[in-house]
Amino acid sequence: MPDPSVSPTLDLQLSWRATTGRLRFYDHTVHAETSFERDAPTQVPMDEVYGWRIEPCDFDAVCVEFVTARDTYRVLLDTRDERVARLALERVLGASLPSEG
Repeated sequence: MPDPSVSPTLDLQLSWRATTGRLRFYDHTVHAETSFERDAPTQVPMDEVYGWRIEPCDFDAVCVEFVTARDTYRVLLDTRDERVARLALERVLGASLPSEG
Protein backbone atom coordinates (compact mmCIF):
# COMPACT_ATOMS: atom_id res chain seq x y z
CA MET A 1 0.00 0.00 0.00
CA PRO A 2 1.41 3.40 -0.94
CA ASP A 3 2.24 5.96 1.72
CA PRO A 4 -0.79 8.29 1.74
CA SER A 5 1.43 11.29 2.51
CA VAL A 6 3.33 10.88 -0.80
CA SER A 7 1.60 11.98 -3.99
CA PRO A 8 2.01 9.82 -7.09
CA THR A 9 3.86 11.27 -10.06
CA LEU A 10 1.15 9.82 -12.33
CA ASP A 11 -2.31 8.50 -11.43
CA LEU A 12 -4.38 6.76 -14.11
CA GLN A 13 -7.81 5.36 -13.37
CA LEU A 14 -10.93 4.18 -15.11
CA SER A 15 -14.42 3.20 -14.02
CA TRP A 16 -15.92 1.20 -16.86
CA ARG A 17 -18.94 -1.10 -17.03
CA ALA A 18 -19.07 -1.65 -13.25
CA THR A 19 -15.32 -2.27 -12.94
CA THR A 20 -12.49 -0.04 -11.79
CA GLY A 21 -8.81 0.05 -12.55
CA ARG A 22 -6.07 2.27 -11.21
CA LEU A 23 -2.32 2.64 -11.72
CA ARG A 24 -0.36 4.96 -9.43
CA PHE A 25 3.26 5.67 -10.27
CA TYR A 26 5.83 6.86 -7.77
CA ASP A 27 9.55 7.50 -8.35
CA HIS A 28 10.60 3.86 -8.69
CA THR A 29 7.42 1.89 -8.06
CA VAL A 30 3.95 1.34 -9.39
CA HIS A 31 0.85 0.37 -7.44
CA ALA A 32 -2.09 -1.21 -9.25
CA GLU A 33 -5.60 -2.16 -8.25
CA THR A 34 -8.42 -3.70 -10.23
CA SER A 35 -11.89 -5.14 -9.94
CA PHE A 36 -11.93 -6.45 -13.53
CA GLU A 37 -12.66 -10.20 -13.50
CA ARG A 38 -12.60 -10.08 -9.67
CA ASP A 39 -15.25 -10.35 -6.97
CA ALA A 40 -13.98 -7.19 -5.27
CA PRO A 41 -11.31 -4.52 -5.74
CA THR A 42 -7.92 -6.22 -5.55
CA GLN A 43 -4.42 -4.86 -5.05
CA VAL A 44 -2.01 -6.33 -7.59
CA PRO A 45 0.86 -7.99 -5.69
CA MET A 46 3.57 -6.04 -7.49
CA ASP A 47 6.36 -7.87 -5.64
CA GLU A 48 5.21 -11.07 -7.40
CA VAL A 49 4.89 -9.57 -10.90
CA TYR A 50 7.47 -10.90 -13.34
CA GLY A 51 6.08 -9.24 -16.46
CA TRP A 52 3.47 -6.96 -17.93
CA ARG A 53 1.85 -6.18 -21.28
CA ILE A 54 -0.92 -4.01 -22.66
CA GLU A 55 -3.64 -5.71 -24.70
CA PRO A 56 -6.89 -4.45 -26.24
CA CYS A 57 -10.01 -5.20 -24.17
CA ASP A 58 -12.69 -3.43 -26.18
CA PHE A 59 -13.01 -0.52 -28.57
CA ASP A 60 -12.73 1.97 -25.72
CA ALA A 61 -10.51 0.22 -23.15
CA VAL A 62 -7.15 -1.52 -22.89
CA CYS A 63 -6.01 -4.06 -20.32
CA VAL A 64 -2.70 -3.66 -18.57
CA GLU A 65 -1.87 -7.26 -17.67
CA PHE A 66 0.41 -7.93 -14.72
CA VAL A 67 1.63 -11.53 -14.80
CA THR A 68 2.59 -13.49 -11.69
CA ALA A 69 3.37 -17.19 -11.29
CA ARG A 70 -0.17 -17.86 -10.02
CA ASP A 71 -2.38 -15.33 -11.79
CA THR A 72 -2.73 -12.55 -14.33
CA TYR A 73 -4.24 -9.31 -13.08
CA ARG A 74 -5.92 -7.09 -15.66
CA VAL A 75 -6.25 -3.39 -14.99
CA LEU A 76 -8.55 -1.54 -17.38
CA LEU A 77 -7.53 1.85 -18.73
CA ASP A 78 -8.98 4.22 -21.28
CA THR A 79 -7.41 3.77 -24.71
CA ARG A 80 -6.29 7.43 -24.54
CA ASP A 81 -4.06 6.53 -21.55
CA GLU A 82 -2.33 3.60 -23.26
CA ARG A 83 0.73 5.47 -24.51
CA VAL A 84 1.52 7.27 -21.25
CA ALA A 85 0.89 4.06 -19.26
CA ARG A 86 3.27 2.13 -21.52
CA LEU A 87 6.01 4.74 -21.14
CA ALA A 88 5.62 4.89 -17.35
CA LEU A 89 5.55 1.08 -17.00
CA GLU A 90 8.68 0.71 -19.13
CA ARG A 91 10.44 3.26 -16.95
CA VAL A 92 9.52 1.47 -13.71
CA LEU A 93 9.28 -2.23 -14.71
CA GLY A 94 11.33 -2.51 -17.90
CA ALA A 95 10.28 -3.91 -21.26
CA SER A 96 6.89 -5.52 -21.69
CA LEU A 97 6.21 -9.19 -22.35
CA PRO A 98 5.34 -10.22 -25.91
CA SER A 99 1.70 -9.87 -26.90
CA GLU A 100 -0.50 -12.94 -26.52
CA GLY A 101 -2.52 -11.93 -29.59
